[in-house]
Amino acid sequence: MKAVIFPGQGAQYVGMGKSLHSNFPEVQGIFCKIDNILGFELSKKCFFGPREELKDTFIQQVAILAVSLASFEVFKGENIKIDYFSGLSLGEYSCLYPAGVLTLEDLVILVRERALAIQRASESHLSCMFAVIGLEEETLKTKQNLGFYIANINSPKQIVISLSQNNKAKVKDALIALGAKVVELEVSGGFHSPFMEDAKNRLENVINNINFNDAQIPVVSNFTARSHIYKEDIKSNLINQLTHKVLWKQCVEFMTSQGVDTFFEVGPNHVLKGILRKINARLKVINIEKKEDLDALPMVKSL
Repeated sequence: MKAVIFPGQGAQYVGMGKSLHSNFPEVQGIFCKIDNILGFELSKKCFFGPREELKDTFIQQVAILAVSLASFEVFKGENIKIDYFSGLSLGEYSCLYPAGVLTLEDLVILVRERALAIQRASESHLSCMFAVIGLEEETLKTKQNLGFYIANINSPKQIVISLSQNNKAKVKDALIALGAKVVELEVSGGFHSPFMEDAKNRLENVINNINFNDAQIPVVSNFTARSHIYKEDIKSNLINQLTHKVLWKQCVEFMTSQGVDTFFEVGPNHVLKGILRKINARLKVINIEKKEDLDALPMVKSL
């Protein structure tokens, strides 16, 4: 069985999507449509930067979405049977167009509004995120009295936490003392935590005013770590994702328990490939982002 997974924030880099755009008319079509929906040339920001603009929450989210959807547009022409869609945080939204849940225009509008809601919530509640490497979830749970929320369970020993800006030094020093490596992420706020409550309320209003369909292929939710096809479940999961931890490790384990042995990481960079290898070193992960990735697919399918 096979799954397509889409990356989240942090996967961006200057030049992403350019290889496919230069070689595939269908990719040019996707970028053109998204540029028109947004009212500016997002494609040029993906291809040429500058890097600082791609770090902006709003630009970053719509840019990663655009490259993910453009990459999938070429990949789907390979006619590989996909059993599940999933994605890390923002990547769960990227599933919605390929799975038939939303039109391209509605998905771009939804992600635009999600990004703006997150940006405003981050300005109201000054917060940040740390990647904590080397400690397991159970250990971190015993230290939450330091003042942080567990936001992402990426792999057994790579967990992301959200915390207030004024609590950074205390939390970092305490976790390093426990033997962890602590890296501050380049994001605007403490996502997937109560810091995003204002964003959740705004996003709920947006979602309730967009026409959702049942999924044609199951979508594995970050909130439940289970697959869903019914539109009301999908809507609820997207809303709850903003203020609850992302169960990415559990999402991957669920898909493998259902028989998935091959994952196609569709979109910019190779972030998820590295994370999946830490969850299960035996998993097969194939990246779809550049022309050479597509050129190699016939050989991959013959294995």
